[in-house]
Amino acid sequence: MPGNIELVLPALFDLPLSELPPGLLSDQLPALNRILRLANTRASSAFTIDAMLRQTLALDSSATESTSSLPLAQAYAAPERRQSNRQLLFRAVHLRPDLQNAIVLPISHDQTDLHDIDILIKGLEDIFKVDFDVTVIGDGLFLMDLKAFEAPAHYPHILSVLGKPANPYTEQSRQHLHWYRLLNEMQMFLHAHDLNRERERRGRLAVNSLWFWGGGRVPDEVDNRIAWYCDDPVLSRFATSIGLNTAPLAQLSRPLEAATVAVVDLRLLELLKCGTATDFGNILLDIESRLLQPLLKTADCERRVLRLRAGHDMDLQLTPFASLKFWRRPRSLAGWPGVIDNG
Repeated sequence: MPGNIELVLPALFDLPLSELPPGLLSDQLPALNRILRLANTRASSAFTIDAMLRQTLALDSSATESTSSLPLAQAYAAPERRQSNRQLLFRAVHLRPDLQNAIVLPISHDQTDLHDIDILIKGLEDIFKVDFDVTVIGDGLFLMDLKAFEAPAHYPHILSVLGKPANPYTEQSRQHLHWYRLLNEMQMFLHAHDLNRERERRGRLAVNSLWFWGGGRVPDEVDNRIAWYCDDPVLSRFATSIGLNTAPLAQLSRPLEAATVAVVDLRLLELLKCGTATDFGNILLDIESRLLQPLLKTADCERRVLRLRAGHDMDLQLTPFASLKFWRRPRSLAGWPGVIDNG
């Protein structure tokens, strides 16, 4: 019997709706509106990308693990270093003081910023070469391989923390004394670097911190019958590394196999957190035509359950019997947040 369809669309319910074209939500997103109208709600505490994907991949054996990092860095580790639990992915960020907190802000990926970031990371690697090795993955993404101790596993994916306070994660880092000391020393190096003072004179954000994530070990047992559809290269590399069959989102138009299907699209969250232009309308239309319509067709034909996770306090679950609930009122994103009647 076919498995469920697990659809992960972070930030779907956090969009600036006032910036969308009039009529788009009510008239041009019929598949999404059908899900919003007919799906049942399920309480959720999975607010980060890591937590949503851990649940999607059935990696949670306890409630506390839903807050753990998805071990994405293991996918980039050298074969002999895998399962050493000493790898972390990282990007350069700017920490902006805000009352009692420090807010995590992204650094752009234009050529000037990428050039400056490379200089700073090479300086870090030279000074701290007894502590870690650095591998360049590309486009401002790096892999750190610690030499003396295990990597912390409490940091969420960078897209889940941009625009939010870093302090809660800094406090958790105090429980990993060696890591906390190293982190402070790296930040002191970045704060004092002449390049950052020059960046500020040029009106650019100082690269005064790094955001690390993806620590932890890959579970011993993973359900490799899951078919994985995603365009994010890091997530797809991780899925491949744990034995899943992976494909880009463009291949959703093909017939889906009997395995459980996981579909992950980070574009809305990326634009919300990092975008300099507002293109939510076009992305929603693309999600409607290339993801939701073929997935609903599959769910109807094969009587699959479709579960939508968006990092909200409720997931939506559309069952094969949803069409019988014809009395439910039409609904669109314009009416969200709200409680869908589960009657």
